[in-house]
Amino acid sequence: MNQRIGFILSILLFTATPGVAMAQDYAYHPSLSDSFTASLGYMRSSNSFRLESDVIGNPGDDIDFKDAFDVSDHSNLFNGQLRWKFGSTQKWSIAAQYFSNKATGEAVLDEDVEWDGVTFKAGTNAGAGVKLAVTRLFFGRSFVKNEQTDFGMGIGLHNLDLSAYVEGEVIYDDETTGFKRAEASENQPLPNIGGWYNYSPAKNWLLHARVDWISANIGKYDGGLWNTSAGVSYQAWRHVGFDLSWQYFNLHLDVDSDDWTGSSKMTYSGPVVAVTFAW
Repeated sequence: MNQRIGFILSILLFTATPGVAMAQDYAYHPSLSDSFTASLGYMRSSNSFRLESDVIGNPGDDIDFKDAFDVSDHSNLFNGQLRWKFGSTQKWSIAAQYFSNKATGEAVLDEDVEWDGVTFKAGTNAGAGVKLAVTRLFFGRSFVKNEQTDFGMGIGLHNLDLSAYVEGEVIYDDETTGFKRAEASENQPLPNIGGWYNYSPAKNWLLHARVDWISANIGKYDGGLWNTSAGVSYQAWRHVGFDLSWQYFNLHLDVDSDDWTGSSKMTYSGPVVAVTFAW
């Protein structure tokens, strides 16, 4: 492990050496001209969870997991992204993004809560949790591309791995109680359209924005999704830089499947600080 860490540090130090940086000069931010770009980021997210899990034919109410179970409305997320530009003019690209979050909470219920056909009575000490993992794949084409600007559009897939649970003591009759955990989950890729705009006003600086969107009724899913970001990057060395951006992810989905019948309304938004790579 120590040898591996030393090897990685050696690469970073070699990249940061002024002589190496000057060996390959560039007029504008290198992410516009290099074939590969990547970022490893930390996101401080403000969250909102309103979820519903029903028994078929007996719809319940949306549950605010923050108000009902004191599930945290702030999270620290890993946010990783990778993009490959290819073709003789580098106008075609494939991009990937991944982030995930798990938030939990526990509270004494102020009122009855029904989740997945189970009623948790007021006064119950109940716990709850929400987990979402998003994998984004995107295939795009640049329509305006030069050494200073890159604007393009394309199509992609968002794979949503979503689950939520409620657990606690339930009353089976007037005298008998017992522990019960009710959980609902769903995993499904959803198509989307999107676009991006990158502009380098000076050699080491890049302004960037991206948006992905879908609103459709597809099989057992009905709803919409927004996944957007905007920010600024600074190239500290030839292959390594830093980025500060704002990400907004909003999901509103009605589900009618074997694993989940209900709905989800979820929002993640907040700043992302990242180390960027271009080569």
